[in-house]
Amino acid sequence: MQIGCVVLAAGKSTRFGGNKLLAPLNGVPLLAHTVKAIPTALFSQMVAVVSDFQVAQLCREFDVEVCAYEGGPQSQSIRTGLQALKPMDGCLFVLGDQPLCSSESIQRLVHSFQAQPEHVHRLSYQGQPSSPTLFPANLFPALMQLHGERGGMATAGDTPVHYVEAFCPQELWDADTPDKLSKIQQYLQAHP
Repeated sequence: MQIGCVVLAAGKSTRFGGNKLLAPLNGVPLLAHTVKAIPTALFSQMVAVVSDFQVAQLCREFDVEVCAYEGGPQSQSIRTGLQALKPMDGCLFVLGDQPLCSSESIQRLVHSFQAQPEHVHRLSYQGQPSSPTLFPANLFPALMQLHGERGGMATAGDTPVHYVEAFCPQELWDADTPDKLSKIQQYLQAHP
């Protein structure tokens, strides 16, 4: 089974006030935590959609293929990532600003997809859905038709969604604001 991984790392960080993906978190850029957690051996191809030169450099340091993108709505990032992939049976979309998402949870998403490849598989915690999300190939045409800030779940329609339980609620946290990044930093310091 061929599964691709797209790291969405082209956001404008408007609520953050700077490029959040390069913000230091325990001495390394936030995005480095996200990328290091992805078990690359599970994926046939991994690409990052980026709009910043420094973010592109960082991704290349982790041997992640880079798709340059001028920036814009999330739907365009999704389309850019899908277009860069070779034919796949499914694609996992990972948000670059979720540094606490664990390798184990990503592995569980992939294994869940392998058992039910016709379903959407989404990380959640106690009923709260989040990202990453793994989409089957039959939804790729609908994902390619997304517009604006609509996320991929807008394409699910009647496709069954399987929620994969994260190990802890912190895996769902994102760093959309400096306060949220500070909360993530405090969590990491309390749980080394």
